[in-house]
Amino acid sequence: MRAVACISWLLLSALIAGVCGCLPPRPAPPLPGVTLQPGRYLEAFYRDPEFVPERNAFLLEPFTVEVGLGISADTFQNMFQEELRKAWEANGLTLKALEDACRVSGAVHRVSFSGSVYRFLLGKISADLSVSGAITQGEKTRFAFQDRIHITTPVKPGRAAPKETELLLRQAIQEFAAHLLNELLLQGLPPAEG
Repeated sequence: MRAVACISWLLLSALIAGVCGCLPPRPAPPLPGVTLQPGRYLEAFYRDPEFVPERNAFLLEPFTVEVGLGISADTFQNMFQEELRKAWEANGLTLKALEDACRVSGAVHRVSFSGSVYRFLLGKISADLSVSGAITQGEKTRFAFQDRIHITTPVKPGRAAPKETELLLRQAIQEFAAHLLNELLLQGLPPAEG
């Protein structure tokens, strides 16, 4: 009886170690010398105390896509830039290529889409996104960030809808953009309760 309990604990430990080993590592900080702190919306961020986003123009540079699983890097990069631009404009921020504009750049360290093969059986698909980047003005880092997003569709066994993959990936990008812009624009608010 005791041997069965030991073997059960060993198998459970191996399973936990295997699952934890499959998780993507946290991305490195976007810039050396910048200390990130936990954010209210983003996983971690840094803000220059003198930075006022509303008074600046921004230039969105293409984010590099390092690892794309289930989608091509080029397709995702175009989709990412489009959704980020829409979110920036919807929040009233100026996008212009001025000489003193703040440059928004970064990297999508991992984008993955999974579950489409077993969608008919499990009833859901999921998308994961790991992003880091910075907003710089000249040589100054004004804002730095990193975030991870995980989105799953509601459970509904059956065939996937024609554009379900694209819609789920766009939703993940929109959630990241909301996290970024909320952390960027909602400064000085009292801490959230609870």
